[in-house]
Amino acid sequence: MKQLTFPIISLITDSLVYKNRDKMINNISEATSYGINMIQIREKYLSNENKKKLIQRIKLTANNKTIIMINDDYELCKIGNLDGVHLPEKKIHNVKKIKSMLNDGQFIGCSIHSMQSAILAEKLGANYLQFGSVFTTKSHPTIKPLGIKELKKITSKVKIPIVAVGGINEKNCLIPLKNGAKGIASIRSFSDQKLSKKILAKLNDGEILC
Repeated sequence: MKQLTFPIISLITDSLVYKNRDKMINNISEATSYGINMIQIREKYLSNENKKKLIQRIKLTANNKTIIMINDDYELCKIGNLDGVHLPEKKIHNVKKIKSMLNDGQFIGCSIHSMQSAILAEKLGANYLQFGSVFTTKSHPTIKPLGIKELKKITSKVKIPIVAVGGINEKNCLIPLKNGAKGIASIRSFSDQKLSKKILAKLNDGEILC
């Protein structure tokens, strides 16, 4: 049975960012070898058949300790024998239902963007939360981030781990962890092997990783 290990370092997939699925698979192989401990499969534009193929390739590539989550799809989680389901905030009310369908060793995560949602998701049984955007992102540079202050408020009110997402890079990666977060997640930063290694090295230097 796999366990959540802290800090959670989550690589979120997006084939559109990589443009080449083989490159993404190769990157996942490298990333899990040097410290990424969670893969979140988030593929909005792939067909179910292509998602199934991707799941199998990721399972063959990632090391056997890596937790593999899939966004918002219990059936694919079941078919692929994955480690759990990650729900968007708009489906927060499904947390309890999906959790009841999962095995004891599986996880349910939920994205949240407010204190109210964090408290509700915890009450419904989520194992972890993903909060953001904490920083300005390259994909949405004009959107104001929710920020570190809000992250700190939420982490002080809920007991389950919170993973910070949005705008994470080698310069700011320690900030969420020093303000209550139990992990960080990224699409773009972890799609770049050099940048991923810089972030993991900084986490080690900051004595955040065990």
